[in-house]
Amino acid sequence: MNPLLTNIKSLVNNLGSNTPKKEIELIDKLIDSLELYKLELASEQHKGVKGPIGLANANFKMEKISEERFLYKPVTVKNYYDGDYLERFSDIRTSDLSISGVLEVHNKFWSAHEILSGNVFASIPLGLIVHSQSTKLQHLNWESINVDIYDITSDPTLSTIKLINSIETVFENYLLVREVSGNFFMVLDFKKN
Repeated sequence: MNPLLTNIKSLVNNLGSNTPKKEIELIDKLIDSLELYKLELASEQHKGVKGPIGLANANFKMEKISEERFLYKPVTVKNYYDGDYLERFSDIRTSDLSISGVLEVHNKFWSAHEILSGNVFASIPLGLIVHSQSTKLQHLNWESINVDIYDITSDPTLSTIKLINSIETVFENYLLVREVSGNFFMVLDFKKN
């Protein structure tokens, strides 16, 4: 299913179960997502063929290049930016990685992939670690998850802020990363079950 449509459905499902301030934020995101989806459909209809996800007003295109398996540790609160939750979460993540013997592998991988935005705060590709390490992490409440990886081709004049804002409206659980060695952008779309 198109990630834009998936995001629209998720936003609609979340309406009515939040504070008025959060509802306004959800409605704004829903409006943006609907506009982007409409442009996507119009673009596909105009071309007559289905191709990469093209967000014409954002000056970039996304094309799915891979699907990988990751381990990730989900956050356990709704408002993770409130208080010091993310700081405590970071300490727990580091401890989990150290206990399982993958801290160095994790740090090396994420040093090669600069995170520009997203809402996944602990993850590692499953292919980089051995089964016993994976089992330890899963006992520490890390989950195995499918991740769709999209390559982003953008207009050189597109600002990083506009790219981040556009990506934020498309994906629910994601990381926007820049691969340092190749200097190209990717979206990691974490498919929660």
